Amino acid sequence: MINVTNGKAIRDARIAAGFRTQSDLAAKIGCSRITISRAENDLGGSKIIHKIAAATGVHPRDLMQISADSAPTTVTSQERELLTAFRRLDPVLQARAAGFLFGLAEGGGTEEGAQLGADLSSDLAAAEARRKAAENQPKRQTGDTSA
Repeated sequence: MINVTNGKAIRDARIAAGFRTQSDLAAKIGCSRITISRAENDLGGSKIIHKIAAATGVHPRDLMQISADSAPTTVTSQERELLTAFRRLDPVLQARAAGFLFGLAEGGGTEEGAQLGADLSSDLAAAEARRKAAENQPKRQTGDTSA
């Protein structure tokens, strides 16, 4: 199994979002403190990364990494084609594609992994769409507007 979480980034995002403890974040997203601890220590967490991202306001992509140890030393022509196609996608579709692949890998390439990938894909795409919508919201101005 490939670990795709970046524990330090998850911990930093948790603290920056005001979740003082792992238990605080766990309660917010509906998982155990142990699950958050494992994610922060690079021992898992790819199944909940989309929830952590949504709760902390950080893009899921910023909470993920693939270590150099697990990266292949050579890239096949098929991998280059996939990367080229991936780069042509908009960020929402990139999130969906990444979620599907991570879920599929997490599930060991089984039918269950494919379903996990599809679920994660949808959740990541929804989080990216919310982030994009928030970016496009006009900034509210404060102050007295009366004449």
